[in-house]
Amino acid sequence: MGMGGFPSIKTFFLLLFKQLFPPACPLCGRPLSATDTDVLCDDCLAGFTPIPSSHCPLCALPFTGKSNRPHLCGRCIRNRPAYEKVYSVGLYDQSLRRAIHHFKFNRKVGLDRSLGVLLEREVEADLPLDVVIPVPLHHKRLQQRSYNQALLLAREFAKIRNLPVLTDLLLKVKETQSQQGLSAKQRATNLQGAFAIQRSIENATVLLIDDVLTTGATADACCQVLLTGGAKAVYVAVIGRAA
Repeated sequence: MGMGGFPSIKTFFLLLFKQLFPPACPLCGRPLSATDTDVLCDDCLAGFTPIPSSHCPLCALPFTGKSNRPHLCGRCIRNRPAYEKVYSVGLYDQSLRRAIHHFKFNRKVGLDRSLGVLLEREVEADLPLDVVIPVPLHHKRLQQRSYNQALLLAREFAKIRNLPVLTDLLLKVKETQSQQGLSAKQRATNLQGAFAIQRSIENATVLLIDDVLTTGATADACCQVLLTGGAKAVYVAVIGRAA
């Protein structure tokens, strides 16, 4: 048979391995069936709530009304963010909230590929991006958690789009208190002076990646620093958008 026989032997053992050890949904652990054609099982995906058609075209905040006429939300009108647009897999609730919580706090880092694939699908294929940058963690928080979930997502996204990931450009230089429970104004104040860049990023279109966007204060603070450092435009992509 010669060398030509090896691919078929390899294929045989791969099929045998899959039969003996079928792939499992990285979120719920249920073995994926032949009908589960995505990166998560159908049941978990069914629990994700997509961003409704009626939402702010800038920050992706869902509107309570049913009007589909494009208009900015009150927060974006009063204080327009520095980013161009927010992309999100869905609303930060139900199964998506559980997935993010497991990924971020329960060390289920194996969710990075599935969530990264889903996030990549939300961003237009023809968006002219130059680089992907994760929202950084302060070094003390990174030591506590041992990984930056935004960086894992950024690497998966960049792998699909064949883009570079800059991990040492944007830094969180000030340790801040948790944003949870703070008002929008308090969040913005909490982040003043929290981020810095190591060098200029002249004329680059950036995709900034994080796990969740609530008021947008963190994303806005990062974007302001990147734009000051020479970026041409900054887009934001997150897994969950809090309503």
